Parts: sequence; structure tokens; C-alpha cells
Amino acid sequence: MSHWNTLLQTALVGTARQPVPAADGMAGDFGALLQALQQPTDTAQGLLLRVAGAVAVGRRAGFVAPGLPADDAPPAANDPSPALGDPALLAVIADALAAGPQRLQHEVLAVLSTAGWRLPPSLLPAALDAGRRDTALRPAVVLALGERGRWLAARNDDWRYAVGASAQADTQTRWDEGSIDQRRAVLAEQRRDDPAGARERLAAELPQLPAKERAVLIGALAENLGPDDEALLEAQLKDRARDVRQTVVELLQRLPASAHVRRVEAFLAPLLSSQGTVWQLNAPESADPRWKDDAIDAARPTHDSLGARAWWLYQLVRQMPLAWWTARTGLTPAALLDWAATGDWHDALLRAWNEAVLAAPDFGWCDALLDRPRGHRGGVGPLLALLPRERRERHWATQLGDAGEGVQDVVAFADQACAPGDTPSAALSLRIAQALRTRVERGDLVNDYVLRQVLGTAAALLHLDALALLADLPRAAEESPGLANALADTARIVRARRLVATLSSSSSSSSSSLSTSSQGRP
Repeated sequence: MSHWNTLLQTALVGTARQPVPAADGMAGDFGALLQALQQPTDTAQGLLLRVAGAVAVGRRAGFVAPGLPADDAPPAANDPSPALGDPALLAVIADALAAGPQRLQHEVLAVLSTAGWRLPPSLLPAALDAGRRDTALRPAVVLALGERGRWLAARNDDWRYAVGASAQADTQTRWDEGSIDQRRAVLAEQRRDDPAGARERLAAELPQLPAKERAVLIGALAENLGPDDEALLEAQLKDRARDVRQTVVELLQRLPASAHVRRVEAFLAPLLSSQGTVWQLNAPESADPRWKDDAIDAARPTHDSLGARAWWLYQLVRQMPLAWWTARTGLTPAALLDWAATGDWHDALLRAWNEAVLAAPDFGWCDALLDRPRGHRGGVGPLLALLPRERRERHWATQLGDAGEGVQDVVAFADQACAPGDTPSAALSLRIAQALRTRVERGDLVNDYVLRQVLGTAAALLHLDALALLADLPRAAEESPGLANALADTARIVRARRLVATLSSSSSSSSSSLSTSSQGRP
């Protein structure tokens, strides 16, 4: 734990329970300052405040208390990839790391590492800080760090997420010494060729892992999931951590013949009955104590919008494979949604079916939910993310409309559905960009503050072929600061993406403006 984190912990628990950490081992002027602050006549509380104030100012100035004396810190391993040295590209990357947005940050880092480059030492702190602030960005940060970046991350507790085995390490080393993301990647790779071996590797490790890591690694069983995985998953249903139980339930849902699914069916089936072709659903009258064994949460959160019985029904339905409903009733997903809309338990069913399709994707159910009126389809972005590009773009094209009137919603949903590094197709991107440009040209930006945000989102999201339409948006003689900033940000993002796109792996052997960094401590 760093000196700063120890100070924070002392402030939380109180100086009566934990002493103010000493400044031993801190050399130089700053170390002398901390030593001078420790007056023997001070109260512990006063000392804590004085030291914390000094360290807070020091951290803002770039000081990091050393975790190891300089002589004991091993040098960074040799980096096989060169450090980027092009000034224009470095300026773009520095600006992206400082000002975002996240999609642009991911793109510049991913393109950099894919092209065979790594970040130079000057940008490592900014990249590591960006990953500290945004967990979704961390995989891209780690790939762009190189050995020097991993060396630096090990010196600061705030950057520990990036510490792991070398990217060139063998499989066993990455499993034994790697970060949680590296270990999950090892399991996923092994699951493709040797599912049983990966399962045994995971089972041997689970008892030693904290809850967060148990949930992450168990999730790797989704690769090549099969009946042989049921026994291990069934054993984890009683895990003390909610995240682990939820991960296990979602995997067991994908095994329709599993004992867990059969038990949930035994609870749910008596609630669904028919008279001829008319189906009727009732909610449970009371909670069953046996539900606990299947991670069915009977306790309704205080502020949940569902009533008690609706909550219990929702808990059962969300764990049932969607195919059960179509097989049991003979109805299509669209017909089931129509049926649910006329009943008393519509909100519980819609919410549960949305979660079930996210846990075990089914394209037919995705399309049916997305075709519902806006107030009756749940979260649109996550559903679209499950579909292949062609199917999701059918929904976007319909929503966009011939005149582009739905462009703001399409950009928002596409931003949710497209993973980092993914974009809408070039054809759809051109339609979106043209619709946005048309609205700018007719002056909508003056009063439409949401459109200003959408412009920046689109600049980071759309296919590169469409960026020309956003590169030189018309400017007015008199612009408010907000409008001017929105247009400037859009132009900045477009320029950055176009410049970063010029990076290629072949440039590593031909460009004299890019330099290789030598081995050693930064």
C-alpha cells in the first residue's frame, strides 16, 4: 500500500486505531519536509492533517512516494516494439488521453498497438491515469504500454491494474503471474481447444480467489459451454458473493437440460395455465424458501417499482431460458410480447425477458423486443449490441427515417451497441453524417443542446469514410461559447481519427520520424 493510501486509511479508521504512517525512506527535499512536519508535541490528529496536506500538494505536483528504493527496483524488460515518436501523432494521442471521449481514447491506443507501436515514456502516466479512471479503457491501455509501462505501473498502487506478465510470456506464466484480464484470456484460449483442461485449471484456482476475480474467471466458461460444465457451476450457486451467483445463473440458463433450469421450471410451470388457446399467468402468492438454493432473491429492494408478487415472478422468469416460453405456449416471441402487454404482470415479464435475452442471446427475441413501441421494449442499446451488424442496422435504418429525423436516437443507440473499435457500416454512417450536417446547416445547433453532444459522439463513432461530412461544418459569424466549443470539439475528434488512421505496421520500418526507445528504467 502506498504512503498516500495508508494516510487515507488512517483518516477513515481514526488515529486511535491506526498511527500516522512514518515518512521513512522518502529521500530528498520532500522527504525532509515530511520529517520536519512530525513535531513531537503534535497531536496525532494534527500530525495526520499536516502530513496529508503536504502529500496532497506533492501528488498534484507529480510526487509519488517510492515503493522500492531506487537501487532495488529492477530495470524494465527490453521492449520488442518501438516507441512512437511522430510529434503530430503524439500530440493527438496526448490530447485524446486528456480530453477524451472514451471511444477516441480507445481507438488511438488500439490503432497504436495493432500497428506495432507502444506509447513513449512521456505519455505513460497519462495513459495509466486514463485507465485508472475508466475500467472499460484498461485493456487498450495495457496493450499500448510496453514493458516500460508495466514497469511504471508496478511503482504506483493506483496503476496496479496494468501490472501483469509480459505480453510475450508463455501461457503458464501469464496464468501464474498475469493480471485478471490476462488470466481470463488464458482460460478463454484454452476453452476453445481443451474445455475440460480449462475447467480443471479454473476449479483448482477458485478457492484462493477473491469474489471479483471468481466472477470474472467463471465467466470464461461461456466459451464452449457444455453439459460437462454443469457440476462446477452448480457448486458455485451457493457462493457467498452475489456477482458470482449471478454469473453462474446466466451460464446455467444456457444449459436448458441442467438441474438448475429444471428446478426453476418446477417453480414457474404451475403459474402458467391455458384454457383452450388462451394463456393465463399468475404470480407466486409467497416466496419459497427453496429459492435461495438457486440464487433466486426473494427480498424485494425497498425502492423497486415492482410489487412483492411481481418481484417474485420477475425473479423466476429471468432465470428461465426463453425457448421454454415458445415451446410451452406455441407462440412466437412477438405474440408472447403481445400477450404479456394485455396482462397484469407486463412490467415484470418485460423486464425479466429483457434480462434473459441479455444472459442467453436469442436473435428472434431481440428483434421482437426491438420492434415494440419505445415504452414497451426495455433497454435498446444492449439489445442491439447482441445482433450482428446487418440485423441491428435494419433497426437503425428504420429509426433514422428517410429525412433523418431520428438521427439523434440512432447515434445514441449505436454508441451503446457498438463495442469500442466498432463502427456502423460506411453506408449507414454516411446517412447519419449527412442527416447531422443538414441539421447543422439549417441552424438547429443554435438552440438544440442535445444535438451539440450528439455531434461529438458521432465524430468518434462513425465510419472513417463518413468523417468528411463532419470535418468542415459551417460556422456562424456570431456563436455562443457553447456552440463554438461543440463545433471545435467535433473538428478536433475528426482530425485526430483521420491522423491516427494513417498509422500502419509498415511504417515501423520506413519512417525516420519514429524512434525506438532503449532498454532500462524510465
